[in-house]
Amino acid sequence: MKKHSVTVYVKSVKTPVGTEKSGRWGFAVAQGIRGGGYRIQRDYKAYSEAKYESILPEDQKKVIEIVSETAPKYGFEVEIIDVAKESVLRKISRVGLKIKTFPTLMIDNGEKFEGNITKKQVESLLRKTS
Repeated sequence: MKKHSVTVYVKSVKTPVGTEKSGRWGFAVAQGIRGGGYRIQRDYKAYSEAKYESILPEDQKKVIEIVSETAPKYGFEVEIIDVAKESVLRKISRVGLKIKTFPTLMIDNGEKFEGNITKKQVESLLRKTS
C-alpha cells in the first residue's frame, strides 16, 4: 500500500540580524609630491555588510506544528518546503502549482488549503483522503 504524502509550502522572511565589518589593504595611485608623475600609496578600505537570517512567521510555524502532529496519525508523510530557500530550477518546476498565499497545505491527490489553516480543517482533509 502506497503511503500518502502532505506538503506544506511556507515562505520565510529575511530579517537583518546585524552587520559584519571587514577591511583590506590595497594600493591607490596619487599625484606626485613635486607636481610631476604619480606615486603609489597603501590604502585601507573598510567594508560593512549586513547579515540576514531567514525566519518563519508565527502563523506558518503554527501550521507546520499542527500538520506534523496530525498527519502521522492518519498515515501521511509530511514534507515542508520553504519557497524562499528553493533553487531557481525547483521554483520553475513548481510554476504550475500557482501558490500565492502562504502557508499552503497540499495533499498528493491535488486538494489544498491556503492561508489561515486550523487543526479542524487539517483533520477533516486527512480523514477524507486516508
